[in-house]
Amino acid sequence: MTRQITITVAGVQYMVNVDIESGQTDIVYHVNTPQHFRKELPETFDIVKRGNEQQPRYDIQHLEGTGREVAEAVWQQLCTLPPQFKGARGKEETDL
Repeated sequence: MTRQITITVAGVQYMVNVDIESGQTDIVYHVNTPQHFRKELPETFDIVKRGNEQQPRYDIQHLEGTGREVAEAVWQQLCTLPPQFKGARGKEETDL
């Protein structure tokens, strides 16, 4: 599933395309980096949310300054998405 989100970095808004892949226990967000940030980030990068963990996993060791800010802005927007865009799977999300 592909979703377009808007992030704000240094007061400027950018559109970002995210492909969402739901696995057995993980949700992988394949992020297409906006052209403005291709110097700070690779063309695409992944953010992984494992099971019920609240924080994502992505390789921030190699990200500095603006690159880290972009990755964190993407994650903050992903957190606001409704369950169907968070990789929600069937019964787990529909039980009352």
